[in-house]
Amino acid sequence: MVSAIPLEQRAQLFPQSGLDVEYVADDPTAMTFAGADPITDLDTAADLVVTLLEARLQAVIEAHPGPVGLMLSGGIDSILIAGVAARLGMAPHAITVITDTAAGRPDDLRGAEVAAHLGFGHDVLRLNVDRIADAARSCIRRIGTWELWEITSAIPNRAAFDRFEELGTGPVLTGAGSDALFMGGAALAADPGSDAGLEEFRSTVTAKVHSNFTRRRLIPDYYERLLGPSAEQFIQVFQTEGFWRLAMSIHPALLWRPGPDGRIYDKYLLRYAGARIGLPPEFVWTAKAPLQVSSGVVGALAESARTDLARDDDQNTYADPLTEPIEHTAVRLFLRSLSVTDGEGTP
Repeated sequence: MVSAIPLEQRAQLFPQSGLDVEYVADDPTAMTFAGADPITDLDTAADLVVTLLEARLQAVIEAHPGPVGLMLSGGIDSILIAGVAARLGMAPHAITVITDTAAGRPDDLRGAEVAAHLGFGHDVLRLNVDRIADAARSCIRRIGTWELWEITSAIPNRAAFDRFEELGTGPVLTGAGSDALFMGGAALAADPGSDAGLEEFRSTVTAKVHSNFTRRRLIPDYYERLLGPSAEQFIQVFQTEGFWRLAMSIHPALLWRPGPDGRIYDKYLLRYAGARIGLPPEFVWTAKAPLQVSSGVVGALAESARTDLARDDDQNTYADPLTEPIEHTAVRLFLRSLSVTDGEGTP
């Protein structure tokens, strides 16, 4: 049986490095890998996840000197990393970034609660909603694009690194990349336990890795532009060839299952691994939106857009931009862009 292979021997199939990030899709050799007999035993897979995370964090510490930081957003990816770091005797300083519009959200509270439970230092960085436009403008200049998801990811990451740099932090751990490998926030059309589900899962993850684990993205040097000399300190823990190989080696039936409350959870394997190493249930059986949304950045920028429109008396003639449906705000902004004159002075 597959589960009879010793854990140490199995882990050797998924080697981990201390690199900040591995652009797996740019390595044809790595992308030719496809798991043959998928791992179907939940305990075996969970122990393997923890073992690989331990190997990855140990390699990172050896390669990157200095105090460790952690982007702790309140989702299972960063919470599991935090739990494994604690098992290794590490005590990273954690940072959670939110905006005023996100105050009191359950996922924000989890970041502080997880850090307290594990004995980590922790800062909550609140982005002032009145200045969110300034943060966006700065990131647009740094990166060279105003694409929504690039900028709303850049804002909290840049804010966190401002604080990490003040603290003299070395490597900063983040769970970014896990969703691409384990289809967080998504679902299969086929039954995850079927052969069709396995085929769909592998093809979907392969496509996600091709799109995300590459430098051939919208902004190839995105992290260098955003973080400058600190870019190599931004450790994307799950973005390695080893974790790509792991994703191709597990059966998707391990990723969508009911939790203790009967609700179907995505990334079940990671949650189960967290529970298996002793993380409290209230930390692992939770849901969280992507960083851009959970941090409140998208909501804050939407509020800023409404406020900006409301300053124009003409835009208040028939409805209040602060309270109207958000699609009306989108149309107003599009109409404003159409009204901007070009270099010849022609609308």
